[in-house]
Amino acid sequence: MKKAAAILLVLVAVLAAAAFWAYESIDFLVKVALEHYGPQVAGVEVKVGEVHLSPADGRGNLGHVEIGNPPGFSAPDALKVQRIAVSVDPATLRAPLVHILEISIEQPAITYERGARQTNLEAIRSNIAAYVKEADAASGGGDKTPSGKDVRHRFRIDAVAIRAGRVTMTSAGLKGGGITFDLPEVVVRDIGKRGDGATASQAAGVVADALVSAIAQKVLTNFELLRRGGVEGAMDALKGLLH
Repeated sequence: MKKAAAILLVLVAVLAAAAFWAYESIDFLVKVALEHYGPQVAGVEVKVGEVHLSPADGRGNLGHVEIGNPPGFSAPDALKVQRIAVSVDPATLRAPLVHILEISIEQPAITYERGARQTNLEAIRSNIAAYVKEADAASGGGDKTPSGKDVRHRFRIDAVAIRAGRVTMTSAGLKGGGITFDLPEVVVRDIGKRGDGATASQAAGVVADALVSAIAQKVLTNFELLRRGGVEGAMDALKGLLH
């Protein structure tokens, strides 16, 4: 009996230590989740240099985030960002529905590469959409892990803001060269507000749609000026892209 009690005490101590490690190591868990599941969702490599998230107040930062380019595109990355600020309701950090107050993506360097049929960002958006469709079909609306288990966490996100972005429009023939222009602020609000929230991949799809649309609108507006306006229109179009 004493031996069984001792084993039980050891087991409780181990479980308590594991629970404490998981609580205190949320930075590590977030980094692993992003780098492991990000490529499955977006179809490209995802690197995260560092994560700092405080369970006490729900505020944190992701540093040195890189999102790779899909196969068939020449640029090494689709997006690089030095800092992403996150604000989460701390009471929901481990709840089934996580309430994110804001995700602020600061000064991203975005590569908008034209391919034979679509741009790199459109390819990533298509990858996300395909993943969401497959996951919804497999689990009735919830993401799945590679082992087939449902990912229970869902998200309500008040706002995702992309600020002070710089976009380089390029193609394979330009070998990394191209036109670089400022991207107007992009803000997406109330993701997963209705119903029981959005999965991580669904939220990623909403943001990808908004980003691709904002860049395409900027490019199309200015190149329509370039096409129609002769020399004066071309100058206005280039100014619009470069500023």
